[in-house]
Amino acid sequence: MTQEFTTLHALSLVLIGLLNLALAVVVLRTRTKADILPLSAFFAGIALWTIPQGFLLVETDPTVGFALAKTVDSGAVIMSTGLFHFALSYAGRQHWLSLRRLGPLYLVTTGWIVLTWTNPAHGLMHDPIQFTEVLLPVEAYQNPTYWLYVLYNWGLSAGGIYLFFLEYLDARGSGVYHKQARLVVLAPLIPGFANVLAHNEVTELNYSVWGFGLTGLLIVIALYQYRWLDLVPIARDTVIEGMRDGYLVVDDERRVVDRNPAAQSLLDDENVVGKPIDTVLPECLPLLEGSVQELTFDRNDAIVDASVSVVDDDQTAGAVLTLRDVTEQRRAEKRFQALIENVSDVVTVVDEDGTITYTSPSIETVLGYRPEDRIGESLFRVVHNDDRPAAIEEFNTLCEGPRMETRFEYRVRHRDGSWLVFEGIAVDLRDNDIVGGVVINSRDVTERNDRERELERTNRRLDEFAGVISHDLRTPLGIARTYVRFAESSTSQEDFQAIRDAHDRMEAMITNLLTMARAGTTLEDPSPIELESVATDAWAGLKTEDATLECELDDGWTVLGDRDQLLHVFENLFQNSVEHGSTASPEGGDAEGSLDLSTSPVTVRVSRLDGDADRGFVVEDDGVGIPTDQREFVFERGHTTSQSGTGFGLAIVRDVVEAHGWEIEVCEGADGGARFEIST
Repeated sequence: MTQEFTTLHALSLVLIGLLNLALAVVVLRTRTKADILPLSAFFAGIALWTIPQGFLLVETDPTVGFALAKTVDSGAVIMSTGLFHFALSYAGRQHWLSLRRLGPLYLVTTGWIVLTWTNPAHGLMHDPIQFTEVLLPVEAYQNPTYWLYVLYNWGLSAGGIYLFFLEYLDARGSGVYHKQARLVVLAPLIPGFANVLAHNEVTELNYSVWGFGLTGLLIVIALYQYRWLDLVPIARDTVIEGMRDGYLVVDDERRVVDRNPAAQSLLDDENVVGKPIDTVLPECLPLLEGSVQELTFDRNDAIVDASVSVVDDDQTAGAVLTLRDVTEQRRAEKRFQALIENVSDVVTVVDEDGTITYTSPSIETVLGYRPEDRIGESLFRVVHNDDRPAAIEEFNTLCEGPRMETRFEYRVRHRDGSWLVFEGIAVDLRDNDIVGGVVINSRDVTERNDRERELERTNRRLDEFAGVISHDLRTPLGIARTYVRFAESSTSQEDFQAIRDAHDRMEAMITNLLTMARAGTTLEDPSPIELESVATDAWAGLKTEDATLECELDDGWTVLGDRDQLLHVFENLFQNSVEHGSTASPEGGDAEGSLDLSTSPVTVRVSRLDGDADRGFVVEDDGVGIPTDQREFVFERGHTTSQSGTGFGLAIVRDVVEAHGWEIEVCEGADGGARFEIST
């Protein structure tokens, strides 16, 4: 058969080998990833098979011919192994790419190479033969071991071609990928098919070596016309055709080289592959120009979020545009935003340091602060000083876990300086990618708490009134009935006077009960009241005998309150001092005491608390005062040591003071008498 070949045949095989050797170098320079190495080995194996084969057609030295023949055999097994390994990578069969599975494969390949080069020592591959001016293989001299070697090569090549074919089926209808996959299947299939035909004596010559010329040409077309390995992943199944996000692959000339169905649904033109991006999707030009990394635009009644990923490995340049239809998400966000902006509750988001990152617009209505003024400030800045330590501790406990939420009630400062009571719930959503903080939903419960406290006071008064009516009023009523029976038999004026006294006492108790009922309510419409005139009017309406009033309040000093109720305060305090504060009373006297007015009249003084009008006022006398052990009881309803007292006077004072939001305290005066301090 040697006489059938010429130098032209030999030269053609060398050129085919050089073409594939060049491709081995090009793919390494095109892609630096490890999965390119087996593809480069495949092309190098072709070169080792074809270049020595060309020289072998014209070689006459048996020693050189043996070396060339063994190089051809080595190239064949390297080529088939590289083809199969690369097909696994290309098809994404990652579980086959471990060292545990590929290691034995390369050990077998190495064993075949060693076996073919050591054939003169064992003769397992073929009988002795002179490899001169011959086209391999020379089947007449081959042994069974050689055919196992051939089956090994065919099996690996067939496996690789099968994986490429599966990728071809998967890539149908996907534009440039379909064309790439078709070429990748044909490239190894042509020489492989020719080799099978030659071994089965269908063809007289083994044209597979020249078939590798077509393999190289097809790979060149795939590389340079369809940009194989440039802008797309090697494993085609990593691009999920059914994913909801769309993508466009754009080359370095800003031409669309691929798209998926999700992207196609956002485009007007069905045939976008190969067209410039400025005509296909001009909205994305800023992304490719690098002026922005993300943008949002409207397209075909859809709201689209677009982002770009640049591909640049020093050999190629391009980009992948990711398109996400966020229409429903934006609508949901708008609905949620509308709800947040129109609820009366205040929604606040803070980071783990308690710094506010978001607050709802309702904060301006509820607390008077503009939302943007609170961003970046500490959540606890407007919490009352007395509540702040507990609030910080509760927040830190929530952040440290394991609880995911906590409830709270604290006082919060309004922008006008007033204090409101806020209750709410805090939920730890720091692990939520969208929220990324602690969400606090709070509401103003000041009025509700006031109503609850007022309801408690009302219920307490009702209980007390019921006790007074059921017990205290029965006592003078029983006295009156007893003396009526005495009077009926004795007709004594003393008995009739006792009856009149009992009725007078009942009338005083009923009057005080009505005063208490009115005084215990909260103020409906407070107004500025000149306190000095209230004090003098209250004094003028009492029977003060020889007692003296010293009013040191400034003319024109006003407080916010109810004049009629404040008049009851001064009347009851003055009456208490006049009746029970005489300087002639013994040490045993106390509020609503048991002694009559003596010849030593009391002096009552009204002045500012600690000389400061902003703090409040004081009513004190120079009488005997109230013993220390009795002071905690003087404001209780019904507490009296007087036979004629009702025990309601100072209880009325306390209710009126508390209804005004003030505080009252009893202590010893400067002259040893009773001193009542009212803090406004």
